[in-house]
Amino acid sequence: MAVLILAIFCVGTAELAPSGMLGDLSRDLSVSIPTAGLLVTVYALTVVVGGPLVTAATTRVRRKYLLVGLLLVSVAGNVVSSLAPTFALLVVGRMLTAVIHGTFLAVCVVIAGSMADKGKEGSAIAGTQLGINLATVLGVPLGTLVAQQLNWRATFGSVAVLALLATVLILLVIPDNGGTSGSSAAHELRVFRKWQVMGTVLATVLCSGGMFTLITYMVPLLTDVGDFPSAWVPAVLVAYGLGSIAGNAIGGRCADRSVDAAVLGLSSALAVVCLLYWVAAPSPVGGAAFLILFSTATFALIPGLQAKVLSAAADAPTLSLTANMSAFGLGAALGSWAGGQIIDQGLGIRAVTVGAAAFTALGALLIAQTVHSGRRRQRAVDHQDHDGTKERQPADSGSTAAPAS
Repeated sequence: MAVLILAIFCVGTAELAPSGMLGDLSRDLSVSIPTAGLLVTVYALTVVVGGPLVTAATTRVRRKYLLVGLLLVSVAGNVVSSLAPTFALLVVGRMLTAVIHGTFLAVCVVIAGSMADKGKEGSAIAGTQLGINLATVLGVPLGTLVAQQLNWRATFGSVAVLALLATVLILLVIPDNGGTSGSSAAHELRVFRKWQVMGTVLATVLCSGGMFTLITYMVPLLTDVGDFPSAWVPAVLVAYGLGSIAGNAIGGRCADRSVDAAVLGLSSALAVVCLLYWVAAPSPVGGAAFLILFSTATFALIPGLQAKVLSAAADAPTLSLTANMSAFGLGAALGSWAGGQIIDQGLGIRAVTVGAAAFTALGALLIAQTVHSGRRRQRAVDHQDHDGTKERQPADSGSTAAPAS
């Protein structure tokens, strides 16, 4: 498990690293900060499109060798990013790195969920997120520090070396049990007929949009709005990462108790935190505190969203989870783009907190609808089963029994 966490750490760091060094990227490549922020958008859009395609193409590949192949593609992408002389080539490197993201994480989640005891799926899924948490706690701040002390190219190069090490360790340590990444793609596609799956995926897009509207611009929000000292930004990002670990643990336990209650309550809480962040942002202390609170609320919500999809699509998990990863990516693209638009329209960096709150509130409303729809359908099934035990009638031949009075 430690090897998988290391590999997920590399994937997560590659995804999030640009958020901590937008200023360095914009200066070195002569682009604006919103344009540099498009590196997050491009990564996210590649996850959206590439994830399902890669998953569909690799359903019969044995898991061990699938993970090795995906990580080697990630290594190549980070090498290209490190050496890119222009912004356009950096975008190409980001796309190479991103194309493996959804499939890799989905396979990890499926494995964790299948190994979990009944009622502990939320905690198991949260466990797979530890690599992402560590990327936030260690990867992003260390990447920011490397960029400040050396340059941003060294950050991408370091991730490439670490991912190559993880690839070698997977070859040496992970047993080849012959298992593949899932059933046929045609079989797994049928699961998207279920509204509980599709509604949750759409809610993931909105909630992720809210997350990344703020995440993409969290460093300028600290330094430009809150006048927070740049030298202390890596320390705040470490605290942000610690908040993500705490939130991940909280979210896993909440999902163990009730997935529906967890996603509904935590999405609503995240919307409130984003809105209150607008009030706190001009204060250095208040802005830093709310960034950590935002991190806790964000990572508490993620395990519940994944667990809800997994429970609704238990017979076809791999592609549905990859689609939900793509939903996170689509939301990230939408959010990072929306944040840039908010800034470009003259509303200021501070206003991205309000945009984040709006996205997340819409996600919470959609989650409420799916929860209500699911409960209503379950009541109808229970009522039908109850009536069926009272009288067995022509209903079996297609006629409809009169409702009980």
